[in-house]
Amino acid sequence: MLPAQFAQGALPGIASNDWEGMLKAITAGYGSDSATLVGGGSLRLQSLEHTLMSVVQSYDDFVLFNRLKKTPAGATVDEWTEKTSVGGRPGSGFSNELDDIVERSASYDRKVAMVKYLMTRKNVSIVQLAQKTIIEAKADEEVNGTLQLLTSAEWGCFYGDSSVVAQEFDGIKKAIDDTSLADHVIDAGGLDLGSAGFQHILNGAQTVRKFGNFGRITDIFLSTAAQTDLDLSLDPAFRVMLDNNPASVGIGAPVAAFKTSFGQIKTNPDIFVVEGAVPYEAETPAGNTTTNPTKPVSVTPVISTDAASKFSAPWAGLYYWGVASVNAYGQSDVVKTAQQTIASGDKCTLTIAASGAQDETGYAIFRSRLGGTSASGDMRLVKRVARTAASTVVVDKNDDIPGTSMAFLLNMLPQMDAIGIRQLLPMTRFQLYPTAKAEDPWAQLLFMYLRVTKARQHVYIKNILPATAKAVWNPQG
Repeated sequence: MLPAQFAQGALPGIASNDWEGMLKAITAGYGSDSATLVGGGSLRLQSLEHTLMSVVQSYDDFVLFNRLKKTPAGATVDEWTEKTSVGGRPGSGFSNELDDIVERSASYDRKVAMVKYLMTRKNVSIVQLAQKTIIEAKADEEVNGTLQLLTSAEWGCFYGDSSVVAQEFDGIKKAIDDTSLADHVIDAGGLDLGSAGFQHILNGAQTVRKFGNFGRITDIFLSTAAQTDLDLSLDPAFRVMLDNNPASVGIGAPVAAFKTSFGQIKTNPDIFVVEGAVPYEAETPAGNTTTNPTKPVSVTPVISTDAASKFSAPWAGLYYWGVASVNAYGQSDVVKTAQQTIASGDKCTLTIAASGAQDETGYAIFRSRLGGTSASGDMRLVKRVARTAASTVVVDKNDDIPGTSMAFLLNMLPQMDAIGIRQLLPMTRFQLYPTAKAEDPWAQLLFMYLRVTKARQHVYIKNILPATAKAVWNPQG
């Protein structure tokens, strides 16, 4: 218990007015760096939040992962049978009374996929465990590990490509691309979804519903910027929401769904669907880690004409290209070309000389804005490609516009089982053996892959350029 003098606001042997001066010295001023506080300021009372304030992803941010049905995989090589036809064609069932009955068998395909391993290692020192700190170190690191793996899983569900990085599972984009069905990839051409988005979404829903595909689009996953464009596209006259209280009016009507003749499509803004990633080195100016792959030896551009080029007159001008090596450990620094002049109808062919170590499994292709600079921060991802040999050739016809995003139209009806997650091992904490150090190490594991059993029942829209993203980085300068 404190002495009575303390409770009365005084210290033994210190006059009341001196105590008031000391209190003022402790509490006055705005210094925040404890190392620079002197005199009474060094005794200042600290205000510590009991909750760690973190600006990172939370469990609610993994929209697609949370929505997908999870089923167990029995082995690392997962197999299933896909029925592609019930047999015959429309009208082929008619016959005469005494004709020979023609056999029309159903068609089946045997499918195989590989479980992939998402893992991270964590540890806390015994000193950290013993200290009384704002947060409990071990529990917080377990949360961090979980969020780290879920981040990779959510990203992989959209963009994973085992041909570029073998450790990744194939995502939705790769599964649709592998069908080689042109009408399952819709090109927004650098426009926002507010301009012609509903038409694209209707076309996607119709494509999936037609004979031969037999699906229904139930959900669209899109970037937050694309969702904002949809919300702003509504006429203001229709943006007043009443809550049955005459005294209150709420302005705003977010687009929560699209009603089509083929069913309702729910909108799902997802923070992991982004408008064109920047090179790693632009995000981490201090440089990439030594575990990342070695950058390519060189990138040689050649400009030529091509009738299939989408570099139309508005896209003609000066560009830089950049290429980074990628593998399971990350991405190298970018090797850049000299500035190139593109005329209407041109294409750029990049010849990439592999690194001396040849530790890369693929490449990330970047391009500057029209009339932009060669700075890494002024480049955005065009696409990722697999390394084919000591020399890899990539052609840019402006089919994939940097700085744009995609929207994924999916059939998520549980009874159709068109897409889902197969788990060999759900999120698991695995204790590691202690080392000679005073620390508690463990691993967090998630063994899974995305199984797209009916790729024909999904569509994606590419080259979406939301207005807010365009204001920050416009591929047309």
